[in-house]
Amino acid sequence: MNLTDWLDTEVYPRLSHEKIFGDLPGFRRVGRGYVALCPVHAESTPSFSMPDGRPFGHCFGCGQTLSWWKYLEMKGLTGQQVIRELAHLAGVPPLPASGADPEEAKKAAEEAEKMEEWWQKARAALFDPAKENVLAYLHGRGYTNDVIRAMDIGTTHLEPLPAGVKLPPPEYVLLLPARNRAGRIIGFAGRRIDGKEPKYQYSPGLSKTSILWGFHRLCREDVPVAVEGVIDSEYIAAGNIRGIVALGGSDLSDTQADLLARHRRVILALDADDAGRRGTEKAIMKLVAKGVKTFVIPDFAGAKDPDEYARVHGVAAFADLARRAVAGHRWLARRLVPDGELSDLARDAALEKALDLAETFTRFDPVAASEIITETAGKLALSEAALAEAVERLSEKRRRERAQQIWLDALEKARKALLPRDPEDVETGSGPAAVARIMERAREEAAATLQEPPVSLNVADIESELLAFPEGLAFPWAGVTKLTRIDSAGLVTVAAGTHHGKSTFCFNLILHCLANYPGTVILWSGEMAAMLIYARLISILAGTEFSATIAAFRRGEFSREQMDAREKLAKWADRLIIIDALKQNIVGVDELAVAVKNVARRQEVTAVFVDYLQQLSPPEKPDGGRYPNREQEVSAVAKALHVLAGSLSVPVVAFAQISRNNFQYKERPRLTDLRESGGIEQWSSAVFGLWNSSIAGKREVEAGPAAPSEGWYWSADDAQEAGPAVAMAESHGGVLLEVSVLKHRLRGNVGKAVPLLLYPAAGRIVELPTVPGPLWKEKDEGRDESRKVTMLKRGARGARKK
Repeated sequence: MNLTDWLDTEVYPRLSHEKIFGDLPGFRRVGRGYVALCPVHAESTPSFSMPDGRPFGHCFGCGQTLSWWKYLEMKGLTGQQVIRELAHLAGVPPLPASGADPEEAKKAAEEAEKMEEWWQKARAALFDPAKENVLAYLHGRGYTNDVIRAMDIGTTHLEPLPAGVKLPPPEYVLLLPARNRAGRIIGFAGRRIDGKEPKYQYSPGLSKTSILWGFHRLCREDVPVAVEGVIDSEYIAAGNIRGIVALGGSDLSDTQADLLARHRRVILALDADDAGRRGTEKAIMKLVAKGVKTFVIPDFAGAKDPDEYARVHGVAAFADLARRAVAGHRWLARRLVPDGELSDLARDAALEKALDLAETFTRFDPVAASEIITETAGKLALSEAALAEAVERLSEKRRRERAQQIWLDALEKARKALLPRDPEDVETGSGPAAVARIMERAREEAAATLQEPPVSLNVADIESELLAFPEGLAFPWAGVTKLTRIDSAGLVTVAAGTHHGKSTFCFNLILHCLANYPGTVILWSGEMAAMLIYARLISILAGTEFSATIAAFRRGEFSREQMDAREKLAKWADRLIIIDALKQNIVGVDELAVAVKNVARRQEVTAVFVDYLQQLSPPEKPDGGRYPNREQEVSAVAKALHVLAGSLSVPVVAFAQISRNNFQYKERPRLTDLRESGGIEQWSSAVFGLWNSSIAGKREVEAGPAAPSEGWYWSADDAQEAGPAVAMAESHGGVLLEVSVLKHRLRGNVGKAVPLLLYPAAGRIVELPTVPGPLWKEKDEGRDESRKVTMLKRGARGARKK
């Protein structure tokens, strides 16, 4: 890249007049640019104008055009110093001295200044009596003199054009400059005013499809508004409306699409005729394929184009129209499926088009595809689930067709490779070796059709995603939330031994999510029927024993607490989906993923819970064979859950069984205690351990249910704090449930633990209190130091003091 190109593409677009001319006396914002006192001649009234998007200013007092380069030279910088200063102000590394020729850049700046001086005379020539026909044409379009002066338009005049740029044919008397990204003039569009066709011609060598008119004025934060006519764009932009660009016709070229793709959102305001509507359809599909969200101004209140609308209602009204633009995919869906009653034939054709549209958007914008399905289902009175399934089948069919075509093309190439060939033809070679290369290439291409190609890092996108990165789901217990959270888009594993409270912990998390987050919660259970889970949830909410809840349902008589719990759960029922693995025959992780994605297409999902991980069947192997061992099966399940979480950007919380070899659960869980721990740990973004004091073997610890002054946080192997915590839990008629952080990629705190209070009969888990409960009684103050608490064998209800 030479110095001029580097300045035009990397430096000037990142600079502004404030950074270069901001020290001039009287510098201030006016309209679409700035004004200041001229640095070339003495004056008391600012006449030095600096339009947005151009690396120079022009003085209407002395007629001097001054580039940024020349102004820095006026301040005493020369050559490489100017280059380094421009790079510094733009925030980019300077071009190596070996590739930076200051004389070349200075010459380019001088040529741009001469071209701009010629153009300012062309703008002034509009008011020359000899050009009254051009001015009359503009007045006939409804433009006032003030508007014409604000527009970047002009006409031919007697002074010869500087070398390097040519004009359109002479009958095209109204001129509009084509500017590159840096704002330099590289050619012209000419508009004839005598009513003859074609209306526009361009400078020789200038392709209209390579120019996005007005692009030089765009800032990174602008949302481009694309119109057809170049004059239309200048008129609207003259009203200080930001982001206006013109295509120069109804078709968006690939080059123009690439330029617009630098922005995350684009508003399309093409003409209201058939050509404009067809162009809008094509532009939406081109931009969506490049990751751009599109919006459309659906109509102009009877006007044929933006220019006419703005002249009748004002440019401010057009800006308001742009702010109310509808999403491009919604506009397309409504256009493909019109309102009103349709014949069966028209209905079938509309449905086919809508499915094709939704399938296309599925590859680039799944959320938009879901909205297209919803819009179509509403208009055609169809089930959203059925339409979603049809789109998924169509998508799979298209992928297979593309892959099949690749193989067919490869076979044809292979056939030709085996035919006698001209020795000079070395495109693919011939013989078996060439056939092998062809088929290997086909295999790679066929595989590539099933996935998006990797792309280079887009810093703006990454930072936007970080800005929107969710805080993570809180736990129901403030002490645990203070330590860690459940983050989205990853597999979170909760490990515990048998009877340590995995399911109870899961149910408490589910109720917390339903109460505090708006989305749907999905629970897959491999060992408990949906009706029993419902009863467990009622018990937790009501604070009653599970057996009492079952008895209440049998009698049909409920306590006030149970009635309140039933009413609360009934309000949440439409956001709770319980997948009974055996009853619904969803026993494998592949079937679970399909079920979850079907739900996600229709509604927001807060989290997915799996109770428990080792009960899920592994995904089918590509070759249809069996996994060599159990560890690989479980690793495949964990990987599939990890992929599911990432694809939907929701947390998948899976509960996992620890090995029974863990000293009969005396010790707290470790990563190595997970059954098939290697695979589960590898695919989990976080792993938490549960330890239930009532299940541990007999051992003695110091008594005294008094909370440490710094709070209940402690290291998981700190018996000195575990003793008081156990005693505190027992004093309230419950048991200690310890939550420890075994792994967390994002938040750390590995080895930290938080004690909670579990009421086993009801299944309710609460914060561990700091004040002893009613079951604790002081008997002998003189024996405080010798008081002991004994944790009995599993199943014991409480601790006894000695």
